Amino acid sequence: MYHKQFKNGIAFAILIWSLDMLCLYLTGRFLDNDYVYWGLRIIPVTAVVLVAYVQNHDLKSLGFCPDHLKHDGIVMLCLLVIELLVGVYLYHMPWEYAVGGWLYFIFWVVLQEELVYRGFIQSHLFSSHISRKASYLIGAAMFSVSHIPFQMQIRPWTGLFVVQLCIAFLSHLLYCWIIEKRGNICIPLALHVAGDFLEVI
Repeated sequence: MYHKQFKNGIAFAILIWSLDMLCLYLTGRFLDNDYVYWGLRIIPVTAVVLVAYVQNHDLKSLGFCPDHLKHDGIVMLCLLVIELLVGVYLYHMPWEYAVGGWLYFIFWVVLQEELVYRGFIQSHLFSSHISRKASYLIGAAMFSVSHIPFQMQIRPWTGLFVVQLCIAFLSHLLYCWIIEKRGNICIPLALHVAGDFLEVI
């Protein structure tokens, strides 16, 4: 993964990023409306799946290359279960609350971000006109900034938030490094869930 250059890839990456930023802003703006909140988050993922399938007739560019997929999928499942057990037994979360939060972060937060940012956007940022390092840094910046439209509407801008944006920037680089080595998003997904789920605990 990350070894292919797509025609008009950067334009597609910017378009999807802009769509996601708009959806995130509207999600925060209409936070009290469940239909808007749940509906808007589906739009960017649907868009990247459709574009990726039209481009390649498969979903490999979203982080599902067959190399190491089975092995890493098993590792991912083990890590996810461990994270759930940590929440229950070390942080004394009620099972129903822990499972609900765990599933929410896996499917509604992390999987979407991995597909959109580490899958689609990052894979479309590579170009003969930009160095690979610059492409990774641009992708990290886009991921970090994507946390602003929603969060700025539900929390004050504090020093802690700036630190979290920096962590998001660095985590993108780490996850991309793993994806480039392994060819899939499985392990980054598990690490991402650990960061989000256990942070909330």
